[in-house]
Amino acid sequence: MKKDEKKFKTIKNEALGASKADKLTPGDLVSWKTWKYNLETEHFGEKEGLLVEIIEETRLSNVVLIGKILTFGASEYDFVPLFSLTKIDKRN
Repeated sequence: MKKDEKKFKTIKNEALGASKADKLTPGDLVSWKTWKYNLETEHFGEKEGLLVEIIEETRLSNVVLIGKILTFGASEYDFVPLFSLTKIDKRN
């Protein structure tokens, strides 16, 4: 066995969340699960908002795509990893 055969063959790493970047664009309505546990309903919470921008950040030497979101009913932006977002349809 040659020395090079022992090494793992790796593909070029893309940014974390790159698989969702093709499916989401600024202006989309999105939802995501929250870490806050609702004891009354015994389910994790879910938030919805408007995707304003997709930001590329370096965290722990890896590139991560972050969604800047204007959450419905909030006055400040939320920053959520893109891989956590799901595109939703318009509702009345």
